[in-house]
Amino acid sequence: MMNSPDLAAKPTAHDATTASSTIHPAAPLYPDQRQAWLVVAGMAVSLCILFGSTLNSFGVFIPPITQTFLSTNEESANIASAFMLTMTLAMPLAGWLLDRIGPRAVMSSGAVLMGLGYFLASMSNDISSITLAMAVSGAGVGASTYIPSIALVMRWVDLKHQGLALGLMLSGGSIGAMIFPMLLTHITELYNWRVAMQFIATLALLVCVPILLWLARLPQQPLPDSNQTSNLQNLSGKSIGQALRMPRYWLWVGVQILATLSTLGIIVNVIPYLISVGYSPQEAATMFAFKSVAGLLGSFTFGVLSSRWDIKPLLMVGMAIGGFGIFALLLGNDPSFGFGAIVAFTVAWGATFNLVNQLSPMLMEETVGQRNFGTLLGIGNLIAGVGAAFSPKLIGYLLDTSGNYSTALMLCAACMIAALIPLAFLPKRIPVSSTEQAQ
Repeated sequence: MMNSPDLAAKPTAHDATTASSTIHPAAPLYPDQRQAWLVVAGMAVSLCILFGSTLNSFGVFIPPITQTFLSTNEESANIASAFMLTMTLAMPLAGWLLDRIGPRAVMSSGAVLMGLGYFLASMSNDISSITLAMAVSGAGVGASTYIPSIALVMRWVDLKHQGLALGLMLSGGSIGAMIFPMLLTHITELYNWRVAMQFIATLALLVCVPILLWLARLPQQPLPDSNQTSNLQNLSGKSIGQALRMPRYWLWVGVQILATLSTLGIIVNVIPYLISVGYSPQEAATMFAFKSVAGLLGSFTFGVLSSRWDIKPLLMVGMAIGGFGIFALLLGNDPSFGFGAIVAFTVAWGATFNLVNQLSPMLMEETVGQRNFGTLLGIGNLIAGVGAAFSPKLIGYLLDTSGNYSTALMLCAACMIAALIPLAFLPKRIPVSSTEQAQ
């Protein structure tokens, strides 16, 4: 493990002596920040494709798949649920492997698995086969995107700019959400949904895999919170057992569960909802893409603010704005509000829906440290994601039983507002001591 090309090289005794004599203890030593921002850019491109063409585009595929196989809304929604479930299950394993063998093998293998899953889905002849293939793809996305990308970026970028870096990285997913719903809708209308899925698989294999093989590396030098003569195993921070016994960790998990349940329910169903209130598939995909423009602006704005303001109140404000946006979406079929309500949703929810992914890892990292950060982030998202994976299925069930989206959208809004409760009870950030080592 010490010889893995993905891991930082262990300094020699001479290097350690030289470093201690030339670097003042008060002057933090960070990796090359030019290379760090190149890593951020590469992860953004990867997320643009891997998230933009999957999670952000399920709404494009559900109507034609439902029509092809004459399935119920609940059966079609199981495709997204299976994807989300396996993606979530893969996250803690990816985080654990990243903490031990490095990100390159983990992330590139995940991208290959994602492409394979979409190729299999495109050749499926029944709804069950598609669901199974998308479960394979979900595992690949879980291993190649959110958890390992965040852990990688936070190892490279200095503390002051981490919020901005995570925002820019996650904005790749927002750009993908602008591009892929409209692009895949066009491909589906021009050819069919099978060709659209094959297009996604090709991009994953020919673009994402080479990027991850190139840039998914840990820095050559340790971050300032680590011992200058130690390797990655000696980074400061809590042990896994210590972190799991901390009440604030479970409050953080509670925020993740409720916010993810709400967000996934909206992402998967907003395009079908807009079609149901009278918009064409292309118009619905275009409106959904515009929410990603708001997402880009929101990620950048809140990223800049995170270097000046405390993370907790900033996240609370953003989540409250997002809840308001979902309530506005409920008025989309009301003639008195109509398009104005859709615009309000696009701006309010679009600018804030990704803030939990952008800012909450910083809340956790400040407390548990970097030693087991990838593993603990994966465990938390596993617990949150297992619950949230049933959001599309639940909304499909509510749609089948009620015949409209009102109840489902109210549930999504209530979950977002309810997430403010555990967030409010999170205590003030208590940074891990720079001298603390896991017991």
